[in-house]
Amino acid sequence: MDVLMECCCGLDIHKEMVEACIIKGWLEEPVMHREQFGTSRRELARLVVWLETHECHHVAMESTGIYWRKVYEAIEGQAGIGCLMVVNARHMRNLPGRKSDVKDAEWIATLLRHGLLEHSYVPEKIIRDLREFSRLRRVLVQEKNRHINRLEKFLQTHGFLLSSVLSDMLCVSGRNLLNTLAQTGRLTPEDVQKAVGRRLKRPLEVVCEAVCGELTAAQQALLQLLLKKLGADDSELAEIDQQMELLFSPYARQMELLDSVPGIDTLAAAAILAEIGPQPQAHFATPAHLASWAGLVPRNDESAGKVKSRSILPGNPYLKVILCQVAWIAVRKRGSRFHAWFWSHQARLGKKKAIIAVSHKILILIYRLLERDQLYDPEYRAAA
Repeated sequence: MDVLMECCCGLDIHKEMVEACIIKGWLEEPVMHREQFGTSRRELARLVVWLETHECHHVAMESTGIYWRKVYEAIEGQAGIGCLMVVNARHMRNLPGRKSDVKDAEWIATLLRHGLLEHSYVPEKIIRDLREFSRLRRVLVQEKNRHINRLEKFLQTHGFLLSSVLSDMLCVSGRNLLNTLAQTGRLTPEDVQKAVGRRLKRPLEVVCEAVCGELTAAQQALLQLLLKKLGADDSELAEIDQQMELLFSPYARQMELLDSVPGIDTLAAAAILAEIGPQPQAHFATPAHLASWAGLVPRNDESAGKVKSRSILPGNPYLKVILCQVAWIAVRKRGSRFHAWFWSHQARLGKKKAIIAVSHKILILIYRLLERDQLYDPEYRAAA
């Protein structure tokens, strides 16, 4: 097999250790340099110096989880790096010829030397930062929902049926009632009248009956703690939204393009761009490649003419979740192409498969809009 690179390095990254192997030379028996590094900043700086000493400008790394990030960013900014890639461990395992006594770092360098490795998608640093904010926001929203459910359980346990008379328990009127209840332990008709004002649609007598009762001092303290948790959640989410808005300012045009698609608002557009980047066509050759990476296509598991599985691929779980949420909103918009397609296919496919198909269509549409720099046109059939 032809050798394509005269000097290259393979890195096998663990939580506290990096195994490195440099292969130099065009011969069949090249010179190998092996070294082991830690993962602290000082050790990573030593790794960079080691690469520069051997004049190695082609590096491939394989890692579990997020341990590759600090190594990648330490090498990324160095001058002279011609090729820096994160590779897929599954792809490496499927390549034939590996012997049991070959260490991982050496095997990575050998595959890189012969040009047999493929890049995994690694977005630019600003998108990686945006991705962290976006994913953290998703976790905080889930945490806030858990606190809301805990608050609802607390109120129902102690006989306060606030959610039965308010469509949103945490609206302005609901928060006023809860704050008063946390401070006094009970709600009088005057307290209810003062808290809700004229904004409430239900009769005052019905609301007073739903919230009659009394809390002990311990129960008041617990309610205050729950309200404090919800206030902290709101504050943290507002701070994250502010930071994301600042980071997304260079991508105002891409946000506008995505916002034109049915079902996608500003937050959904930010979450999608954080996962696929502002130019997915630069990293994925076709929309089909992007859909496969996202996990919105069925697996090809067939043997002897028998289909064993058509389950979708694991893919990117964060992108898959947000696209499914967007799809559910899009199919509820009457008159849209997504609405018509979903309701004409869901009886045959089932709602879950049909919504995955709509998510697939929306992702292909997003790819085309970003590629062509054009707003969504309901009459254009790019997603069909």
